This record gives sequence, structure tokens and C-alpha cells, in this order.
Amino acid sequence: MTKGSLTEGALDPLSSANASLATDPLPSWNDGPAKQSIFSFVEKVTTEGSPSFVPVPERIATFDNDGTLWCEQPAPVQAYFALDRVKALASQHPDWQTQEPFASLLKGDLGAVLAGGDHELLEIVMATHTGMSTEEFGRIVEDWIATARHPDSGKLFTEMTYAPMLELLAYLRANGFRNYIVTGGGIEFVRQWGERVYGVTPEQVIGSSIKTRFELRDGKPVLMRLPHLNFNNDKAGKPVTIHQHIGRAPLAAFGNSVGDQQMLEYTQGGSGVRFGLLVLHDDAGREYAYGPVLGMATPPMGAFTPTLYEQAKRSGWTVVSMKNDWKQVFPFEPGPVTAINILLEPDATMLQRAKANNARLLKVFPGGFALDARHRPHITLLQRFVRTADLDKIYAAAGEVLAGADVAGLRMEAFRYYYIPSGSVGLAGIVARPSPELRELQRALIDAVAPFAVATGGSAAFATTPDDPVIAPLLIDYVSTFVQKSAGEQFNPHVTTGIAPREYLDPMLAEPFESFTFSPAGAAVYQLGQFGTAARRLHGFGLTR
Repeated sequence: MTKGSLTEGALDPLSSANASLATDPLPSWNDGPAKQSIFSFVEKVTTEGSPSFVPVPERIATFDNDGTLWCEQPAPVQAYFALDRVKALASQHPDWQTQEPFASLLKGDLGAVLAGGDHELLEIVMATHTGMSTEEFGRIVEDWIATARHPDSGKLFTEMTYAPMLELLAYLRANGFRNYIVTGGGIEFVRQWGERVYGVTPEQVIGSSIKTRFELRDGKPVLMRLPHLNFNNDKAGKPVTIHQHIGRAPLAAFGNSVGDQQMLEYTQGGSGVRFGLLVLHDDAGREYAYGPVLGMATPPMGAFTPTLYEQAKRSGWTVVSMKNDWKQVFPFEPGPVTAINILLEPDATMLQRAKANNARLLKVFPGGFALDARHRPHITLLQRFVRTADLDKIYAAAGEVLAGADVAGLRMEAFRYYYIPSGSVGLAGIVARPSPELRELQRALIDAVAPFAVATGGSAAFATTPDDPVIAPLLIDYVSTFVQKSAGEQFNPHVTTGIAPREYLDPMLAEPFESFTFSPAGAAVYQLGQFGTAARRLHGFGLTR
């Protein structure tokens, strides 16, 4: 078997020209005018020869954060951070028990503090976010954001990002845009996690700031955070900081409230094609509904007013209805389609060999993946897109097939390495010889799952992470065509072990390979993740002989 025989077109962008046609870069968006306006804008400014073409260095997109990229209700996330900081420091400030706004925070009454407006919030920030170095503050933020949870959903705040907006960030990035976060929140607060959650590097975060001062501490240079406001990056302040930090007006701007109005106006004032978008929170079932536009409740912060709504219509800005334009709001929501992998879990013999090869590949390509809880060694029998509502039926049907076969008694021979090329790197693994019994087991599973399968799915069908929310189109195409291209006589059972440069993998494949035998230790259904990995275990089956 050659290195390319494992459906190399599945991961090789040069050999799957049709794959991009089968996928959607914005799968969490419903088809309609809002989604189409995004596609139309990007096509105009990225098509060479178009009168609206914009060179890559000038493709700037700015995004508000609270209410635009993640949930800002019932209060902005940084307000919860300030609340916890007040609690942590309360023993050092006994007067806070009776002094407002601290007394309200210690009672857990964030609403009263928000009602007090910017003055009270600023007082809290000055008391809890200063008197330390920027490095010390960064560590406090990192420790807090790693465990802090939303009061209503119970999810980590970093899980309360909007799946459609994560896809939009990735889509613009893939089309040569530099994405900037332009937030009214603290610049140092967002910089600590913005790259991990949004793929936006610290230098591309713009926000409110406090004054800092250079000092030497024990001979070490530090920047000390002082209890004085440097800049409030809200409303008319946003165009000012965009100019100061970027030096170009944005080509596209995205927001959700009156705090973003001037940023969209500044964007629209530039020459050529420009794009503005506002997220309208009108989905009380999946998130929150607040305005006061359209008669919805007025929030303490993040208002979308009737006046702003009328301006959006006059200016040609796209208004996105969360309720009508988004199929899915949060990444953790189950979508209507799930990408599954029915697989065999190998015994200790194969696990040892697979992990040894994975460690070897990571040494030469640290950007690959480790074999761990999100990348479990396995032998794929069947990959398919199925209806999420039918998962229990799939477990039952697959269970019947597995119970009727002596799966635990299968003996498989691993006999060589392989890799699937993708540009300058390859997805590598260990190949086992297909036996008639293994092929028959696969055929029976295909028949059992067929009544519940759908033709294709988008990124929402996979288990993704906030920093990598969009599945490669070629992987979607691979799953869509698995039965036609990777089953039956084309079935090549293998255990994926990692990624490495092709210049390293070619000599590895030429090395002598000491064959060995192994057996299945278990069987399971997993949700697929990036690289076609078994990312999330959905159901397990006991194997008996």
C-alpha cells in the first residue's frame, strides 16, 4: 500500500477541487439576506479584477466583544470578574461592607452596581484592577477565566461565545482579513484569553485602559497599573483608538449596541465598499431578548435602541436577528446533524506502538496533536453524518451488529506506516491488513446506520474548540463520501498517530517495519473532531466472545 492510498484526496487540497463546493464556511447561519450580505461583501473585496478589490494589507475588520462575540447578559463578564475581585480583597477593606458600590457587590447585587453607571463601575475597577504589575494582573485574569462560569447556563464564560461569530472570524481570516477586537472592556483583561478563544492576538485587541508606569522592581523592569483611567473605549472613543492602534479605517465593523454606533459610522465613512453589521438579541429561548428596539426590555448595558435600528436601515448595515438568522447560538448546543465515527478501540499492544510513534512525530512537529482524551487511537469502521435526534437508534442498531459478531476475537496484523499528504505535511499512522471478517463487520454497520444518515453537515456537526471552530472543508467532504470511497474494497484499517513534515515522513515509511498482531479491546461511537479525530465519546459497547 502506498502512502497516498488512504483517500489522500480527503486531506490534500490540491486533489479535491470540488470539496469547497460541498461545504459552507458559515454553517451556523441560516440562509437568507444577512448571510448573503457577508458573502457578497467578501467576494467583492477579495476578487482580483473587481472594481471593489481591496489589497490584503487593507482588509481590516473590527469586532466589539460583549454582546457581539460572546454573551453580555445578565451582566458583562468583566463585571463578574470585578465582583470576585471585591470578594477576594474584602478582608483587606472592612469599610467595603457599608461603602457603596462595594457593599452591593458583596451582597451579590450586580444589578444595583450596573444601574449606577460608568462612575460606579470605574470606582470598582480602580480598586480591584490596579496596584499591581501588568504581569500580575494577567495571571489573576488567566486563573479566573479558566474556571469562572456563567450564572444562568453554568458554562464557562469562554464557552458562551457565539458559534456564528466564531465562524465569521475564521471566514474573514481565511480571506486575508486582520480581525481586531475593539471593546469597551479592559484591554488587558481581553488580551489574556482573546487569542485562545477568538484567534485574535494580543496586539489586535483594543480596549479601555488605565494608566501604567514603568518601574524597576529589584532591578527588574515592570509596568505598574495605576488607579487612574487612561481611556474609556466606548462609543465615540472607538474610532479614536482604531486610528491610534491600527492607522487605517476598518473595511468592516461588527457590533450590537449604541456603544458601537460610531465605530460603524467611521467604517462607513471610508471610500469604496464597506460593511457594517449589528447583532440583534431577540432570542429569549436560546440566549436573551433585549432592546429596547421592537418593544424588548431595556438592558442595564448593551442597548439596541429604535434610533439605532432606523439608522442601520438607512445606512445599509446588516441587522442579524439571533432568532431568525442563526441556526445555532453557542458551540455547546447540539446541532441537528452529528458527524460520527463507529470505531474499534485497540488493545494495549497497538496503544503502545501508536503512542510511541506519536511521541516521535511530536518531536519533529510540535504543532501536531498528542494522543490523549481528545485524540484517541482507534480503527475507524464507519464515518457518517447522521441526524442527532436518531443517535439512540443508531446506538441500538450498531449494538445489534456488534453483538452478533465475534469482534473481540478478531486478530489484526499491523504491517506498515502510512501518511496522507496535505501540502508540506502529512497525517501519519499505522496500517492493518483488512480481513474478510472486518470488511463484513463494516458492511453490516453501514446497512444498520443507513436509515439515519444524511448527505453532509457543517462545522456544527463536529466537536470543535473555541480557538478552532471551523472544520476543514476537505474533512467534511471525506466524511460525506466515506461509504463510497473508503469502505468495502477501498477499506484500509489504520490507527492515526500524528502529523509531521513530509520530508520526515518519507524516510520513516522507508524504514523496516516490524509487524505485530493486536485485537479490539472495545467498540464505541465518537463524535468527530478536527483532523478526523475521535474527539468526543458518545456511546460505548461491551465486547464478548
